[in-house]
Parts: sequence; structure tokens; C-alpha cells
Amino acid sequence: MILPRSRPGRPGGCCEIWASHLVDQMLHLLGPVTTVSAYWDMVETADGRTDAGFVLNLQHNTGVHCHLSASKLNRQIVREFRAYGENGSYVSSGTDVQTQAILAGMRPTDDLDAWGFEEPSLWGALRTRNDEERVPSEQGRYHKFYEDFALAAANSTKPPVTAEETAATLAVLDAAWVSALEGRTVHV
Repeated sequence: MILPRSRPGRPGGCCEIWASHLVDQMLHLLGPVTTVSAYWDMVETADGRTDAGFVLNLQHNTGVHCHLSASKLNRQIVREFRAYGENGSYVSSGTDVQTQAILAGMRPTDDLDAWGFEEPSLWGALRTRNDEERVPSEQGRYHKFYEDFALAAANSTKPPVTAEETAATLAVLDAAWVSALEGRTVHV
């Protein structure tokens, strides 16, 4: 079984590669996490056992909850975001246009003004009781992180991601490992 971008064990599985980004986004959008329930899809590879998929259920201190999942087993190159609220929903499905461009040999410096834009067919749909509309995606700017990091390092200012934000994400990931291995919900 070939699992792209994975190594056996905790430092190289699906959770370590993708969950950190998803958890970070949810912490930013929904606030601190109070409990984590996690489930792994473990597989044997030539190099050892690794998690090839996960589902994380996070309860936030605001009372809202989210469900995050990823898998290397389904052989799909697609991402989907769904947000449900009292007054409507937002759903976006597609691929990461920046990653696809990089894999095709392009770089942001080739044409920064055109970099990271999704085609209109990939824009998310916002649905309310009375309406549905396509919402244009913002420009993807992975490179901005590195620009901001370099600026912070040069000027001794706040970095784009603080140590506290990183620690909060790692605390959720640690709780996810305990939850998956012990089969229980873990308080963060």
C-alpha cells in the first residue's frame, strides 16, 4: 500500500500531516477546544504501522462543535468544507489550487497577481432560508506566512503564528492521540 507523504508512526501519519492545519483553523474560527474524540484508520506499510485516516470531533468552549476528517485511503484529491449554522450553511468542495500549481511546477513569484485563485466552479455555496449564492474564494497566499515570518524575525515583532497558538494546536493533537489509542473522549 502506498501512502503519499507518510512515514510510519506518530510523526508521519495522516493526523500529523493534515490535522494540525485543520485544528489550527478551527481554533482560529471557533475558539479553544475543551474535549476531543478521535478515531484512526491504522494501516500496515512496508515501513511500519501508521494512521492513514482520522476523524476528530472537537467540542469548543463556545459550545459549538466541529468534525474534521482526512484520509489517504480513498484515493481522492479533494477537500470539502462545510459549516452549518442557525441561519444557513456554507459548503465548498474542490482541491487546493496552490498545491496543484506547485505540483505543476509553478511558483507564486511567477505571477503573484494571478496566484492562488480558484475557478468560479470551485467557489463555495452559501445557503440561507431565502437565498443561495456562490461566494468567491479569497486569493490563496501560502507565501504570505513566510513573508510575515521573515518580517517578524527581522523586526522582533509578533510572528504570524505565536508559540501559544502552536501549543494550543499541539495540545489538541496530543489529546487526539490519547483519545484514539484509548477509545475515550479526552479533556484538553
